[in-house]
Amino acid sequence: MSDERTTTETAETVAAHRPAREGEGLFAPRSDRAHPLTIPVFVVSAILVFGGFYLMGLAPSIAGAELWLFLAGILVDTIGFWIAFGWWQARDL
Repeated sequence: MSDERTTTETAETVAAHRPAREGEGLFAPRSDRAHPLTIPVFVVSAILVFGGFYLMGLAPSIAGAELWLFLAGILVDTIGFWIAFGWWQARDL
């Protein structure tokens, strides 16, 4: 049993320390260009996310509207994150 484990660990260790070939890896260069709206969409989603944080932080200081402002902040954050990591990443252009 220990021989199997040693073989597996050795294979994983070799794979982990193998140098990446050109074109592999996380930051490999790509031949396709980014869509022209990538930066504006990122800016809009960042504004929504930080605006949601602001609403959540503002909520305790407004008497009577704490819950609604906090929930609005969560909703705005959700929309901002969905635009950046859901809708924009899943688009088929």
